[in-house]
Amino acid sequence: MPAEKSRPDKHDAITRAASETFLAEGFDRASLDQIAQRAGVSKQTIYSHFADKQALFLAICSELTEKLTIPLRQPASEAGDLRTILLRLGEDALAMMLHPASLDLHRLIVGASARFPELGQAAYEAGAGHMITELSALLAQRSRSGDGLPRPLAREEADRLAEQFIGMLRGFHQVRGLLGIAPVPDTERRAYVAACVDLLLRAA
Repeated sequence: MPAEKSRPDKHDAITRAASETFLAEGFDRASLDQIAQRAGVSKQTIYSHFADKQALFLAICSELTEKLTIPLRQPASEAGDLRTILLRLGEDALAMMLHPASLDLHRLIVGASARFPELGQAAYEAGAGHMITELSALLAQRSRSGDGLPRPLAREEADRLAEQFIGMLRGFHQVRGLLGIAPVPDTERRAYVAACVDLLLRAA
């Protein structure tokens, strides 16, 4: 394994440059040569970190999701009760969805998926799909301990609730963002997230 592969600074430089290049050029037109130039590394250095352009694109999607789902993987003693975790996750996830760079990335994935359906599937699995899986596991675990949920959940129930929760968070907030409509005030957004959390806990 090349020594440079373990250098987190190079990895971060590549993913930052790739995000900027993909957003500026689109997935199809963006090239590894452009990304290498923007990152200040050689093309071979990119290949030492990522197999190809698609792997690099998916890594960006995956890293965004990893940051969001950290609270779901914390030990119960550190993370707090279920409602607190869901509130934090909901607020962070919705803020991320509405961030201009995330909206651009969403448009990019949708546009690229028309020509590269396998990319759309993989991006979903690395992003929303991964978040739903992590949340489902948390709901199932907390339901067995009686934390915020009245009874143990079967896997199918936990999967459904996790998907419904992520869907509720998106709501029309993301649609408005994609259409360039001004977002609601922060206080209203937090109230909306709290309502989604309470609805999930009641639905269980």
